[in-house]
Amino acid sequence: MENSHQLNPLKAPSKYPDVTFHFVTRVALALTFLLAFPSKAFAAPPDLTGAGVILALKSDPKYSNRPYSETYNLGATGLRGWIYIDGNNAGDYGLITAPSRQILVTVAESPASAVLAVDDVILGAMAGSSGEVPLFSSDCRKALGVAIGEAEKTGAGTLRVKRWRAGVTTDENIPMAILGDYTTTAPFNCPKSTAILANARIKLVSQLKADSNFLSQSYGGAIKGLALLASVAPGDADYALVQTRLKSFADALAANPLQPWGMEWWDWSYMNIFLSEYYLRTVEDGTPDASVLAGISRYTVAMAKGQSRYGTFSHGGTPRKPDGSLHGTVTPYGPVNAAGIPTNIAIIMGKKALVAGAQAIDPEI
Repeated sequence: MENSHQLNPLKAPSKYPDVTFHFVTRVALALTFLLAFPSKAFAAPPDLTGAGVILALKSDPKYSNRPYSETYNLGATGLRGWIYIDGNNAGDYGLITAPSRQILVTVAESPASAVLAVDDVILGAMAGSSGEVPLFSSDCRKALGVAIGEAEKTGAGTLRVKRWRAGVTTDENIPMAILGDYTTTAPFNCPKSTAILANARIKLVSQLKADSNFLSQSYGGAIKGLALLASVAPGDADYALVQTRLKSFADALAANPLQPWGMEWWDWSYMNIFLSEYYLRTVEDGTPDASVLAGISRYTVAMAKGQSRYGTFSHGGTPRKPDGSLHGTVTPYGPVNAAGIPTNIAIIMGKKALVAGAQAIDPEI
């Protein structure tokens, strides 16, 4: 990807100052990207029930570590699973699970752990405790999600799956909590949403207590911190412990020297959203933690200065213009909305926190 020298708005101007060259370069990059994908139909997923297929999958460099890292969370089953994705087509047909009909179990925790284990293959699913489970006939990821939802809202409270294990196929039942269905106003005024939040809070707190590195200094740690900040309230179990850990995490983020590395918006945006929400919560609680304001200002100003001339963002800061001023053009292929949206939110939340803390607002903000 781009190097940090090009993307740091506080450093030199872009080495491509000519607008025409920018345009030609982008067209060339776009064509290269499109031509890199063959226009054939979906590639066939591997049959995970075939002899030696799972072992071959794990050792195939194309799927390096994927069975145990790049996996899908399988809802409230306590499972994670590897699902074949089609990477041979661009646009809406790239990296999707549409052709998949099998799920390789990679993590098995309660409640499914009683009947499913690592390297089992799920071939079908339905709500209910009896009857023949049909094979998946559509995208297995979506079909399993529908079956889980039906199991959670029925009186049976059972998800029935077709399990393949070492050559033997059986139908097995997984007990599911009865949560009802989502209301039309979900997640507001929705008993199911409330129950899911309560369960998630219990899980988050247990993970926080068990792992000293649970709140790592990355966007993942910041998102976990936001979840804890939003869900753990006074009166909840371990409230004091959670607040102590959140304080330590906020202090660590606020002290970040912010060294640009070319993809910084992915991390810095969520870090600053957490810091801003954390500070505003301390204000609301009547105990403002002013020690984090300098860090909030540093994040917010850096991101504001890293905007392009159009207010958009790529993975990291935008190069300077040829005259050395800020806010040049995003390189090399334009805005990245998945990074830009949280970055814009982080700037807005940072400003709100700084105003609440009676801090001077940099003109760039």
